[in-house]
Amino acid sequence: MKTLFKWKGLPIKFEERSDGAFSLEFREEGKREVSLSTMWAKGRFKHMAEFVAKAREFGFTGIEAHNSLSPEMLDELIKTSVPISSIHSPCPACLSSEGIPIASLSLSSIEEAERRQAIGFAKKTIDLASRVGARAIIIHMGEVPVTPNLEEKLHQLYDEGLAESKEYTQTREQLISERSFKAPRCLEAARRSLDELSKYSRQQGIMLGLESRFYFHEVPDINEMGELLSGAETNSVGYWHDVGHVEVQQRLGFTPHEEWLLRFNNRMIGIHLHDIIGLSDHRAPGKGNVNWGMIAKHLPQGVIRTCEIGEWNEEEHIREAIPFLRGTGIIVKG
Repeated sequence: MKTLFKWKGLPIKFEERSDGAFSLEFREEGKREVSLSTMWAKGRFKHMAEFVAKAREFGFTGIEAHNSLSPEMLDELIKTSVPISSIHSPCPACLSSEGIPIASLSLSSIEEAERRQAIGFAKKTIDLASRVGARAIIIHMGEVPVTPNLEEKLHQLYDEGLAESKEYTQTREQLISERSFKAPRCLEAARRSLDELSKYSRQQGIMLGLESRFYFHEVPDINEMGELLSGAETNSVGYWHDVGHVEVQQRLGFTPHEEWLLRFNNRMIGIHLHDIIGLSDHRAPGKGNVNWGMIAKHLPQGVIRTCEIGEWNEEEHIREAIPFLRGTGIIVKG
C-alpha cells in the first residue's frame, strides 16, 4: 500500500512493504531545501535577525533552532518569521528547578525523577515545534554511565596516533564491556520515555528524530537504534543521521559509517551535515575529509537537511557550504 500525503508542507510517500515494515519516501522538492543551525550564531551575533539575514544571504532556506538558544534569542528568532525546519530538543536552554542545565537531563536515566524532568522539557520542545510550524524535533535518548574519563582517554590515544596500541585496545574493550553490562536498564528507560513522547508528538503532528550520537557510551548505539525504531510508530518517530557523530564512531573502531545509512535510510527524516578532521567535528561541509559521495548515495530525497556548524567556523566557510553540498549531490540547485 502506498499513500501520498504532506507532512508540514513536504510531499511524502508512505509505504507498507510486503514484510509488514513501513518506509517513508520524500519527494524531490525537499532536496532543494537546506537549513542552518543556530549553533553557528552562538557568541557571533547580538541579534537573531542578523543571523537570519546572513543565513539567507548564503542561500539557506530555513533555520534549525539549536538547544543552546537562550529564551530571549529564541523569541527573537521566532519574530523574524524565518521558516524553522526543526528544533534540537530541549530548547530553549535553561536550568531545571535544581539548577541543572536541562540538556544534561537524560531520557534513559534509571533515576525516575530525572527521567520525568527530561520528558517534561522534551514535551515543551514538541509544543514549541507545533507553535512555530517546525517539521520535527531532534532528541538525544540519553547515555549509559561508564567510568569517568574512560572515553576521553580513548579519544586522546586516537589523537596521539596510538589507535593501534595495546593501551588503546584495552581501553576500548573496557568501554565496550562496561557499556554492555549497564545498557539494558538504560535502554528500557529510554524505551519508556520514547513511548510517552511519541504519543504526545503524534497528537501535535510533530516527528521525533532519534539522533545518532557522538560518544560510544551514549544511547542509542546502532543495534539499540534499531530496537527503538522498530518499537515506535513510523508516523511519529524516525531516524536522524548525524554525519560527524557516526564518522567519529567509525574512526574509533566501532560501527562503520555506511552501516547506519544502510540500516536506517528507510526511516530517516533528517540529517545534520558537518565535516570532520580527526575526531573534531562540526566543521563546515567541505572543510574536512568526510566521504560525502557515500552519504549522497544513501541519502533519501526530501529529508530535512541541516548544516550544524560550530560557531568557531569562519564566515567564508559557511558561504561555501551550499555550493559544496550541491557539488556532492547532497542538495540540488533550486
